[in-house]
This record gives sequence, C-alpha cells and structure tokens, in this order.
Amino acid sequence: MKKIETDITDRTIKFVEFDTAKNWISDFPTDNWCLILIANEEQTNYFDEIIRKSIDRNVGYICGVGKQADLIHNMADEEIGFRDVDIDDHYLPEHLIMTVGDKNFDKGIWYGLNLTFNSETEINEIVIVDVTKKGFEKTTELIKKFENGYLPAD
Repeated sequence: MKKIETDITDRTIKFVEFDTAKNWISDFPTDNWCLILIANEEQTNYFDEIIRKSIDRNVGYICGVGKQADLIHNMADEEIGFRDVDIDDHYLPEHLIMTVGDKNFDKGIWYGLNLTFNSETEINEIVIVDVTKKGFEKTTELIKKFENGYLPAD
C-alpha cells in the first residue's frame, strides 16, 4: 500500500492495486474510512470480495470510479441490504454506509477525496483500490492538478 501525500484534504490517502495473490486487506483501516474503488472492467467476483471485506472493516463510504461505477454502487447497496435483513447475522456496522459512483475518473476521484462526508461516522482515511492496476500514476497526477486548482467539469 502506497501513501499519497497532498494538501488538498486533511485525510490520509493510501493507494493499493488489487491482487488476489496478496493479503491486500490486511493494512486497511478498521474505522472512519472511505473506499474509492477504481474499475473499468467487470470483475464482479473481485468487487464482491472488496465490498464485503470493506464492510467487515467498518467502511463509512464506498465510492466507485470508472466504467463499472454504477455496478459497484449497486453491488454495495445489495450487500448492505442483504446484511441488514440476513437471518445468519452477517456483520453490518452500526453506522449508515454511504455509496456513490461516477464513471468519469476525474469527477469520481475528486468526489471521493473531497466530498465524502458521513454524518454518522467521521472519515479520516481514504483507501483507493485499483482493480485496473493502471491507475497509480494517473491518480497521483490528478491529485497534483487538484492541488494547483483544477476542478473537474460537470
């Protein structure tokens, strides 16, 4: 997991490429955090695993970014709904988990970094998970643009 240094937010930002061969979740926070999930290809098994394990670690916000943003948003809502009514007592945090998504990379990252506020749990840390394994340079360059005043167009 790589830490991204920036002045645009008071939150800690970390970046990880999703890899099934590694214990990718071990360094994730266990409270007060936001997941930004970058995905362009449909990888429902990966999304399901990331979403489930993030909920198990008390994620406060799930933000999908890329072509699969809507799918990620819907899958997260379905998992939360399932856990809410499940008779097998799957874990669900006490706080409400917010879910959003944006297909536009710039807008999705901007939103995840700056506009993820949850009235039930403070967001102190952001973890960007890249399923595409191509987004680190693009993300760090975009954050530098944000630092210089760039705002994504609507």
